[in-house]
Amino acid sequence: MELGLDVVLFRILLEKAGRALRNGSTNMDVLVVVGTTACYVYSVYALLYGAISGFWSPTYFETSAMLITFVLLGEYLETLAKGKTSDAIKKLVELTPGGRVISQREIDALLIQPGDVLKVLPGARVPVDGVVVWGSNHVNKSMVTGESVLVLKEVNSVVIGSTINLHGSLHIQATKVDSNTVLSQIILVVETSQTSKAPIQKFADYVSIIWHVFCQNSVMTLAN
Repeated sequence: MELGLDVVLFRILLEKAGRALRNGSTNMDVLVVVGTTACYVYSVYALLYGAISGFWSPTYFETSAMLITFVLLGEYLETLAKGKTSDAIKKLVELTPGGRVISQREIDALLIQPGDVLKVLPGARVPVDGVVVWGSNHVNKSMVTGESVLVLKEVNSVVIGSTINLHGSLHIQATKVDSNTVLSQIILVVETSQTSKAPIQKFADYVSIIWHVFCQNSVMTLAN
């Protein structure tokens, strides 16, 4: 059973390590493949040597299988986490308003420029980051900041794009638009964190490079 599990799981990991090597790089998958291969080869040797000589040494088939299982399980959980992050990014993008009233005309939010004075109607989303120049009303910021308590916005109060204006109208002057808004910066941070590697993963990749070079030099030395 352990042998079958080793073969199935090792094949999955070997394919991932092979892709990394074909791209001219080494990563944690390569390190795990080298380690588990050495573990498996030694166990087979110990088993055959024991059958011939009668001197039985410990074998580590189960260690190899457990190591590969834990690595693949960790990568599976990482994939699930990235999927949830993608859903979160999609929901954040959906918060971006489509059009708002300016000079009593509704225009696309992409046409808004810093300094424009916008009228935000009751129940509408604030189109961009800005400052209140007229009116007083409560704003729901929960979808952006997580605050569950409604916040009162008055003249000179700062408002964040994509928050919801509740009952009365507000006139705001745009200060940040497009990629400079708070919502756009949040989306950028989430996307960056999704694509970047954790420090421990970078360290594992670095160790795998050193280990790969060490094993390669050892094999060449033994061959000579």
